[in-house]
Amino acid sequence: MLTKLQFRNYKCLDNQAFAFKCINVFTGYNGRGKSSVIQAILMLAQSIDKSNVNSLDRLHLNGALVNLGDMDEILTDINDSSNWSLDFDLGIINGEDQHEITFGYMLQDDFKVGVMCKCIIDGEDYFDVVGGNSADGTPTGTTSLSKQLPNYINQLLSRQNVHYISANRRGPVKFEEKKERPDFYSVGTEGSSTINTMASYPDKVDSRMNVSSDDKQELSLELAITSWIEFIMSGGSVSVQGKNSKGDIMTQKKSSVLSVGFNMKNAGKRLISAYNVGFGYSYILPIVVSALIAKEGNILIVENPEAHLHPEAQVRLTYMLSKLASRGVQVFIETHSEHVVNGLRLAALKPEYSITNDDIKVYFFDEDYSIKSLDIEKNGRIKNWPARFFDQYQNELAEILTLGAGLSC
Repeated sequence: MLTKLQFRNYKCLDNQAFAFKCINVFTGYNGRGKSSVIQAILMLAQSIDKSNVNSLDRLHLNGALVNLGDMDEILTDINDSSNWSLDFDLGIINGEDQHEITFGYMLQDDFKVGVMCKCIIDGEDYFDVVGGNSADGTPTGTTSLSKQLPNYINQLLSRQNVHYISANRRGPVKFEEKKERPDFYSVGTEGSSTINTMASYPDKVDSRMNVSSDDKQELSLELAITSWIEFIMSGGSVSVQGKNSKGDIMTQKKSSVLSVGFNMKNAGKRLISAYNVGFGYSYILPIVVSALIAKEGNILIVENPEAHLHPEAQVRLTYMLSKLASRGVQVFIETHSEHVVNGLRLAALKPEYSITNDDIKVYFFDEDYSIKSLDIEKNGRIKNWPARFFDQYQNELAEILTLGAGLSC
């Protein structure tokens, strides 16, 4: 589990430090750094994925998970050539062991990639520099890791262990082209592989992810998805069309595409196309699928889970994410919804979701670029509730009452 992340010379988060728990929520004003925290985790994950030696010796800003342009665009201060480096301080728990890690990356000439210039793990320097630096501070010598990084870093942050659902996910689609079974299952950042994953995922879902804690039966992925969709959306089962049927090879070749249909309460046995059901079902599907296929020790990152969802559905979705966190998947949520935050507070008070207030961390990114750590107490209350933190409803209601009073008959 990732327990700490601190930055130096990174975007608007220079010298900002974050302590993480099982469920982590970033909320607050737009453009104040919420996405930047998530992007940092994604950068590290895709850098491990692209490195030939799995060593993080290069920081890849552009890849399968995130695209951030040139490195000079993400540095806090590009004017000081002696400070053209970006540092990450990480805390990681591996089993019962805690580790402190520092990675430093120097701006390279092509601006696209950061080259490692520092690597300290539990106080031990893992990095060698043979040569020196030029006048502008860039390395001129040979740089390398003196030994391979511990495997727990790769296990936590490698691409296949980080599930990321971006805010920019697809709406309803008519079909997906069939794909070969992947090396690891993921719905894709925009949900473009959701239906393929639903159709080909071979494993049963951990019974701890059943909607009812009393149900100990292991379900197929499709049945587990259906049960959660029915719970979160108050109705609607899911079915994938075009899966290979058993039989000869010609039967299996009948369809080259997959589609998803929904059986709604008022439709009898007829399957309804995603186009005719509403955006909420399609937007929630990648999140539900990712939560059900994530393994213990993985990370799930979800941006704006509330998109196109009724407030009650938002709360019920947080119950699912709480259950996921209780079985060892670390969850990161970026949200602008008070219902998501309140859903987590409720889940911590309900024994069936197996989390407590101590498992949840909320960060509020304020208008003045300050970041406030909010603590949920055992009774579900937030003691240090800041101004402008989900108080817009009360402010609007007060103004309506004030303005409306002068118009009363």
